[in-house]
Amino acid sequence: MSGWPDDTELPEGIRKVADNFPGKGPLAGIEASMKAAATPYIFVFGGDMPWLSEEIIKRQAADFLAFPADVLVPRINSLPEPLHAIYNCRMQPSLEALLMSGDRSAVIDFIGQTRVRYFDLPASAEATRAFTNINTPEDLPGGNA
Repeated sequence: MSGWPDDTELPEGIRKVADNFPGKGPLAGIEASMKAAATPYIFVFGGDMPWLSEEIIKRQAADFLAFPADVLVPRINSLPEPLHAIYNCRMQPSLEALLMSGDRSAVIDFIGQTRVRYFDLPASAEATRAFTNINTPEDLPGGNA
């Protein structure tokens, strides 16, 4: 996680992992998480997604385990959500190489270079809420737009 003050107390069982490539955006956070992971897979989500759905995540994880890929990305109406995805940590060396190359890449560009599989979801109220990003007070329900 990046952007958290060093003195932030985290819940038990949660550890802070610094980006190995500061300033390189979400890809750097994904790479650092892969490198630090004690498991072969990680679930990545945007810190600006406050209403994650446990049910969607469980279905996504079950689908990934049944049909493994390098990355499993959910889609709603053909729109991918790469910051709500399951990543195989074996992709860490190629992600590290991309970050070391200095190329400016977006998460969607990186996953396009992998064995990506999509997890299609219906455009339901649950999915819409789960993938909502909150970046400003105006993004909150009842926010001052």
